[in-house]
Amino acid sequence: MDNLTHTLIGLIAGESIAHSTRAREPGLAPATRRGLFVALAAIGGNLPDLDLLYSYRGVPHDTQSKLSYVLQHRGYTHTVVGCLILAVLLYAGAELWLRYRRVGVTRRDRLELAGMSMFGTFLHLGMDFLNSYGVHPFWPVKNGWFYGDSVFIVEPLYWAATAPLIFVVRSTVVRWGLGFILLAIPILGVVSSFVPTGPCVGFLILTAVLWVIGWAASARTAALASAVAMLGVTATFIVSGHLATRGIEAVAAADFHNDRIVDHVLSPGPMNPLCWSVLLLETNGDRYVVRRGMVSVAPALIPASRCPAMSGNLATRAPLAVVEAPDSAGIHWLGEFAMSRAALAQVVAGNCNAAALMQFARAPFVTTEPDWVIGDLRFPGGRGGGMADIDLKSDSPGPCPRTPPWTPPREGLLH
Repeated sequence: MDNLTHTLIGLIAGESIAHSTRAREPGLAPATRRGLFVALAAIGGNLPDLDLLYSYRGVPHDTQSKLSYVLQHRGYTHTVVGCLILAVLLYAGAELWLRYRRVGVTRRDRLELAGMSMFGTFLHLGMDFLNSYGVHPFWPVKNGWFYGDSVFIVEPLYWAATAPLIFVVRSTVVRWGLGFILLAIPILGVVSSFVPTGPCVGFLILTAVLWVIGWAASARTAALASAVAMLGVTATFIVSGHLATRGIEAVAAADFHNDRIVDHVLSPGPMNPLCWSVLLLETNGDRYVVRRGMVSVAPALIPASRCPAMSGNLATRAPLAVVEAPDSAGIHWLGEFAMSRAALAQVVAGNCNAAALMQFARAPFVTTEPDWVIGDLRFPGGRGGGMADIDLKSDSPGPCPRTPPWTPPREGLLH
């Protein structure tokens, strides 16, 4: 998730919990308690991304910068252990602020603030799990990746969920900021053609309904409506993702029954739970193939061929062939990449940079034309290469990077 979304979700969580629970005497004043809840949820919702301080080296072009980003971002701070440490530090910061302001607190206040510190920090981990990028939360016990495959990495419907809070938050700056965001998103979506008109209209309708609730209802009801909307958006995409999974598995069984499914990478379009981009990974003996397409979970409303192909519109350095299978209302194929598993294993065994990338790559590819490149089909970036495309030199690969202990997602392809 992007950091604006993390912040807004923290705002929703803090306001809804503060308004649905009661401050008690003696203890923090209701306004102070509410402000701390919101601050802890919003700050905690961003804390795990502190790993960007050492993982991000500007726009990654060279090999080491790319490997640093894909392996270290969502690294140790995006684990249960890391989030626990960050939550303790966040709570300690709240304690220091209270002492500096000489605010008296009770044991119950401290428990609530500790709980909000924990909740906000782990909320970040949970939201990051929802997309296809992945997290590995159980380090050091289990170092494998986990993928939610449910929500696009930037989802404006979460922003729409903040509409009732325009009438709840105390800061005028935050109110105007929320209003600007809610008006700008559909306009930018239509002007840039990044999002089709239909989802933008849906965004406006949802925003208007929630805005009316916030205007007409009490602050408590408005805050809870915002939280319910956030949970509703999440549930909608999760259910739709399960339908997309069933659809692609049915297509694979019918059209590629001789192949074995390794994985399917799913990602919806922004504001559009009906259309999903898919990477279907399969093997057949030594042959490894990745088929890229679009899936519609409601083909009667919008056929897959009319679904906006987010990543499909971007060129990739992986050579794609035509998929030898028919399209239907539910599936529209965009191309496929195939190679030998033995050849992939040989490249990885002979180049430590390739081995490092395989600790991240979920849909790996290797090509030799015009240059030797290993990459991840989840992240096409045009002919210049995506963020995970690594140039492989025919001679020495240079100094081998120090890598974290993440288990390669496609370790099974190499054996």
